[in-house]
Amino acid sequence: MSKSYIIRDSTLVEIGNSLHLQKVDILIVDGTIVEISSKINADGKEVVGNNLYVSAGWVDLRCHLTDPGNEHKDSLENLLDSAAAGGFTSVVTLPHSEPPISDKSSVKYLTKSAENHVVNLLPTGVLSATENTENLAELYDMNNAGAVAFTNGDQAVSNGLLKKALLYTKPFGARVITHPSDKSLEQGGLVNESDVTVHTGLKTSSSLAEYLNISEQIEVARYCEASLHFSAISTEESVNLIRTAQSEGVKVTCDVAIANLCFSDQEVLSFDENFKIYPPLRSESDRQALIAGVNDGTIDAICSNHCPQNIESKQVEFDYAEYGSLALQQVYPWYLKHLSNDIELEKFIEVVTVKPSNFLGQESSSISKGMKANLTIFDKDKVWKFDSSNNKSTSNNSHEWNEELTGGIVAVFNNNLSNRY
Repeated sequence: MSKSYIIRDSTLVEIGNSLHLQKVDILIVDGTIVEISSKINADGKEVVGNNLYVSAGWVDLRCHLTDPGNEHKDSLENLLDSAAAGGFTSVVTLPHSEPPISDKSSVKYLTKSAENHVVNLLPTGVLSATENTENLAELYDMNNAGAVAFTNGDQAVSNGLLKKALLYTKPFGARVITHPSDKSLEQGGLVNESDVTVHTGLKTSSSLAEYLNISEQIEVARYCEASLHFSAISTEESVNLIRTAQSEGVKVTCDVAIANLCFSDQEVLSFDENFKIYPPLRSESDRQALIAGVNDGTIDAICSNHCPQNIESKQVEFDYAEYGSLALQQVYPWYLKHLSNDIELEKFIEVVTVKPSNFLGQESSSISKGMKANLTIFDKDKVWKFDSSNNKSTSNNSHEWNEELTGGIVAVFNNNLSNRY
C-alpha cells in the first residue's frame, strides 16, 4: 500500500526554482514528489501549519559524536533524532568518539547503524593515526568506506601534518577539515579575551590563537594547491583572511557555528555554563563580521556545533564545566530571533542546503516533480517549549531549557521516510 502526504499551503524556498517564494501544495507518494501546484485534490496525510515553508533538506557540517564511548550523553539514535527535529536530513559527525573513527571498520559501523533513519549520517575520520602524532591515519581506506572528510576536530593540527594530509588526499579528492587554533596561545583559556570578560576573573583565550593559525594554514593550502575547509571560525580577522585568500584563488572554504553568529561574549557575564562553548563566544564586532561573511559568501555554511553534555559534566562551576551546548533543535529558532533581520531567509537556506552540499561534493536535492523527497518543512509561527517532552537528546545542556521558542520544524522527508512534529 502506497504512502501519500500532502504539504499544504507552504512557501517554497529554492533559488532558481520557478516556484521560488510561491505558495504551493506538494504531493509525495512513496518518497517521490509527484505533483506541485497551487491546489492539489488528492488523498493523503496532510502536513499543515500557520506559516509554513518548505526547502531542500538541511545539511549540518559539524556535530560532536558521543557514540561509541559516551552514550550516556547521547546515543547515535538520539543524535539523528535531534537532527531530524531540527530540520536536518544530513549531518556530518566529528570523529572523536571513544574509540575515535580511525579505520574503515569504524566508518562502516556508523553508516550501518544509521542506514534506516530519515537522516543521512556522514562520518568524518581522524587525520592522525593516534593523538599527538604526525602520522596519518588510514585515510584512503576510510574514504573508500564512506568517510566524507578527515579532521582532528578541536585538536591542533601542525603545519607539517596538514601539508602531509593535503598532499596525500589530493589525488583521490578527499576533504580535509581543521578547526584552527594555536594551543600555545590559547593557554587553556575558557572565554574570549576582551574588555568584557576581563572582569569575570575567568581565564581567557585570545582570538589571535585562531586567526594566526588560519593565516599559516592558508599558506600551506596555497603551497599544496589543495582544498582546505576551516570549521567553526569565530573571529573578524579570520573572515578577512579567508576572504582575501579566496579572492587570490586559494581553495579555502569555511563554516561558522550558529551560536557564534547569535551571541557575543557578553553572555558569559551571567556565568551560565551553557555559554561555555568552543570556540568561545567572541566580541560583538566579531559577531557582526561573521554575519557579513555569511552575507557576502565568504562563509559557506552555518553549522550547529551540537555538543551534548550530561549533568555531571555541565552543571558545575563555570571553570570546571565541559565545553558545549545542544544546538541542533535550536538552529532555526535562533536564526529567527537573532539573525533574521540581518540574514535573509534565502541566504540562510542557501548556507544550510546548497553550499554545504557543494562542499561535500553532493548535489543539493531539488524540489521538483519526479525527484525523491528530501525536504524540510518549517513554520515561522510555531511556538514550542524546549523541555523533556520535545528534546530528542539524552542531555539537556541548553541555556533555553524549559523555555518557549518561536519557529519550529513541522516535518522532514528523506530516504523514503518522514518524521512529523
